[in-house]
Amino acid sequence: MNTRIKAWLEILGDLFWLRPALVVLGCILLAQFGISLETAHIASLDASSPDTNWGYSGGAEGARALLSAIASSNIGVAGTTFSITIAALTLASGQIGPRLLRNFIRDARNQTVLGIFLGAFAYSLMVLRTVRTVEESPFVPHLAITGALVLALVAIGTLVWFVHHIATGINIETVVDAVQRDLCEAIAARTRDEPGPTRPAEAPTGRAVAATGGGYVQAMDINALVSCV
Repeated sequence: MNTRIKAWLEILGDLFWLRPALVVLGCILLAQFGISLETAHIASLDASSPDTNWGYSGGAEGARALLSAIASSNIGVAGTTFSITIAALTLASGQIGPRLLRNFIRDARNQTVLGIFLGAFAYSLMVLRTVRTVEESPFVPHLAITGALVLALVAIGTLVWFVHHIATGINIETVVDAVQRDLCEAIAARTRDEPGPTRPAEAPTGRAVAATGGGYVQAMDINALVSCV
């Protein structure tokens, strides 16, 4: 059972969309929470004194323009950045090896970066749909819009970090170090410091297992195999 769980975790690690989807869902819930606070008048920012207000204190038209700019810029940066990154990794993998692409896909930090960009986009859209002008019974969620500004600043910092992370990740030293670390962990997991008791040699026994479909071996329960020897 432990081997099956490890195989499932291995499959989940290859799903590049899983962590971004969770981050986007969290941002949507955060937007709904901020809007509900202002709708219930639990928390709000003072729009009448913009000089002393640390958050957004503008009107509905400015809020719509700001949220539209944040949403469009984040989705544009996400598409452009990851397209260029995949192209650079494809060229680099031709010299270093295909392992580079797998490391990029399985890297949780890269998945989180994509989630931040898409989450800021989804957050802005969720807040934008609630902004109403004077003709539409005015409502401006100042607190939620301030959250969009914070997410935009976080996305800017994330973009700078992501460029640095990719630039250092395609270096041959980084790839070789990752391979060496994986090799050492595999050796440590499959060897023992002290020799165990030896078992008398027995005639090998076994039975045929019919394959029910096509595919390849993804996981193997080594402890169960050793106990059968």
